[in-house]
Amino acid sequence: MRKSNWIILAVLASASAFFLWLWYYLNFNLVDNPVDLAFTIVWWAAIIAGCVGIHLAERRRQERVRTAFLAPGLIYNCEAGMVPVEAGSSAVDKLQQTLAELSYSFDLQDDPASKRVRFSHIIRTAKFADEGKTWEGEVVSVVYPNAAPRPFSSRDELLAIVEGAPA
Repeated sequence: MRKSNWIILAVLASASAFFLWLWYYLNFNLVDNPVDLAFTIVWWAAIIAGCVGIHLAERRRQERVRTAFLAPGLIYNCEAGMVPVEAGSSAVDKLQQTLAELSYSFDLQDDPASKRVRFSHIIRTAKFADEGKTWEGEVVSVVYPNAAPRPFSSRDELLAIVEGAPA
């Protein structure tokens, strides 16, 4: 989790402890004992739901940041920007290097709308760990938009889909 998420969690836990102390300090526990338990359960359920929501939203955001667009000799990623692929090298190798260097910051590069780029594939990476040893996702062909996305679960499968190399 990001630093800001931990700060939110700490604020929620601190507020929970303060409200619990305030509840007993103001002697509300003497008024309606069954309500105490209900308030406590609802409050902690709200804190847990908030934490789970933040975690899921961050995971989705990171998946969107890992999305890459491939064109001949070029890769576009919203965080890395336009990344040239040298002649003779593999676009998948360059993409793997680009994804390994992502910091998942909130600073995004300009989109390539101002340039006339014809992308051939969109690569949505669901899981990327250990600098590409674990790499899962799907490839969407821009050339054939009605074709179903093709899933991959390794670098070699991605290479076979994108460059037509045998797996």
